[in-house]
Amino acid sequence: MTNKAISKIGKYAAKKIGNKTIDKAIQKISKPYERLKREVFGIKPLNIGEKETIKCLQNPNNSLNYCKSVGNTARKAYHKTGKYK
Repeated sequence: MTNKAISKIGKYAAKKIGNKTIDKAIQKISKPYERLKREVFGIKPLNIGEKETIKCLQNPNNSLNYCKSVGNTARKAYHKTGKYK
């Protein structure tokens, strides 16, 4: 009985850890590819706050005004500190 419980817990933990690891690996791989694609096609980098606004707009539950405020908050933080993430 305990062996089944331990194996189920182990499988669940492995699945959770595996999914997070795969997600992190994909993010690390895709960042250089995105930079290269931007350089090759001459796409200018995003302005401050645009990345946050785009991420916000990808969620269909968020309103446009809320997403604009997310971008504005990032811009205000940049102007105060001079650092962008």
